[in-house]
Formats: sequence, structure tokens, C-alpha cells
Amino acid sequence: MPNPDLIPEPFAQSGDKNPIPLERAITDPIYRASWKAGFPPDTRLPKDLGGEAPDGLDFNGVLNALSQAVVFLQKGNAYQFDASLAPYPIGALVRSNDNLTTYQSTVPNNSNNPNSNMTGWRVYNGSGFIVDNLTTNDGTKALSAKQGKVLQDNKLEANKVGVANGVASLDANTKVPAAQLPTASTTASGAVQLNNTLTSVSTAQAATAAQAKVLGDRDFGIGQTWQDVKGSRASGVTYTNNTSKPIQVHIVINDTNGAGLTVTVGSVDIINLSYDLPPGRFYPLSFFVPAGHTYRVFWAGGYSSDLISWAELR
Repeated sequence: MPNPDLIPEPFAQSGDKNPIPLERAITDPIYRASWKAGFPPDTRLPKDLGGEAPDGLDFNGVLNALSQAVVFLQKGNAYQFDASLAPYPIGALVRSNDNLTTYQSTVPNNSNNPNSNMTGWRVYNGSGFIVDNLTTNDGTKALSAKQGKVLQDNKLEANKVGVANGVASLDANTKVPAAQLPTASTTASGAVQLNNTLTSVSTAQAATAAQAKVLGDRDFGIGQTWQDVKGSRASGVTYTNNTSKPIQVHIVINDTNGAGLTVTVGSVDIINLSYDLPPGRFYPLSFFVPAGHTYRVFWAGGYSSDLISWAELR
């Protein structure tokens, strides 16, 4: 239906008028109007019975106040929160201080100011009522249709869970069941079972980091340095490689002072010379000793002065 006749401006806006009090003061004339009592009984009595005519300025004041509210609403305005009107009933609507948002009370007897305390209020409409993101967790606001489409376009179809070319489901422990995981091989990627031994010949399992460390600890030359041990070595004495890796022994002899030069590793003579090495020359020897094996170098005469150097990579 069309709008009714609009009031162009509040009644007596430019005319004389009395402000209407909430209650008439004792000192006020008996004909004064108030919001609580309206026009007093004396204004309804005949003058010959002591009645008093109501004040025309009061009429102007009442009509001005009422028409101000009507003109305010005609212009599409809404009332802001006013503590003097609190508490507000459930369902009450108030406008924000910037007039851009409308709040609705969700509880009865609501005295909270929604401009600073949203307890008992929700955003009913206006600025900030609709959010255009998927990060806000405010349960009082609506999601934009644009973001709703994002959810629709990216939603997970129930018939795509736990099937080929779909997505994995989760068990009670929020883990993907093993049956839904592809098995890795030398030609295909997938889930790999760990093996904590160095004896497996499986091509579908992977060695643990612990076993990789075992291999690393065994690597010859890794974590080893050349050490001069001449001062603690002598001819014919058996020594033991008590490290976890093979070691390399390198010695230089000047003279055997007789026939015989033997290098023994474990129970095997890996070098055995039965002739005399003449003095005045340097005779280098180098050999490996596995972890845990014994080793012994013997040269005829056994003089320490014939030993030029003895170094070990260990």
C-alpha cells in the first residue's frame, strides 16, 4: 500500500511550546500536563466549579514530542540504545551509534549496551552482519553467498570417501586405515614399512634410521683419523683392533737385521718375507685390520731403531 500522508515536520516545531515533564511539580500550575498524568482533572471541570483550561503551550509541547518521533521514523531512522530505556525486552531492536548496524536483544531484561558489550545481543542486519570470509568464528553473523559457493564447490562427496580416486577415510584414531594406503615398491610410491634389521632382503621395506646409523658407524674412513702410534708399538707384539670399524696400519721399516718380516692379521700371515732386508732403505707396509681382529708385525732383530714410523687410521 502507498505511504499515508507524511508529516512535513514536527508539530509546532517553530512555534511556542512547553517541554512536558515526566511528572508535574508541586509548584507547577494545576493545569500543567505531564507524561505520567496527562492533563490533570482540574482541566476537565467547568470553570464555575473551579476548573482550569488546559495550557495551549502544553498541547503544542505534547504534539511536538509525538510528531518528532513520527517524522524520525518516516525518514527511515531507528532508535539507538539508550540506558534510560533499559532494560530492553527480548526481541527489541536498536541501532548502533554509527547507525550502520541493527542489534536485536536475545534475552529479556537486557541492560547491556551492544555498542560495547554484545552479551545478550546479536547483529540483526546492517554493516558487519554478512561476512565474506571463511575465517570468522562469530556465531551471530551470516555468511555471504559467495563463500557459500566456495563451500559447495569444495565440499567432500560422501561417495568419494575411501574409494579409488577419492579421498581416504579416517579410523577411530583419526588415522588413515592401512588398507587404504598404497604399498611402495621400487617402481611406485606409497606407504613404506620400516625394518629395523640389516638382514632383510625386502625391496618394499625401508631400513630405520637406527640401522642407517649402524651402517654409517661401520663406514671405513668416516669418523676416523690418522694417528701416530709408533711410541706404543713394537716388533712381535700382538695388538687388537677393539674399535667398531676396520683400521688401516701403515709402517715404514729401515732394516730387518736378519731374515724375516711377517705381518699377521688374526691367524693369517698376510706378509711373510724370509730374506733379509738390507739397511739404508725404507720399506713401507700397509694393511687393513677388521674390527675385533688381532694384528702383529715382526721384523728380524726387533730393534726399535729400525722402525721409522707406525701410523693407524682408526
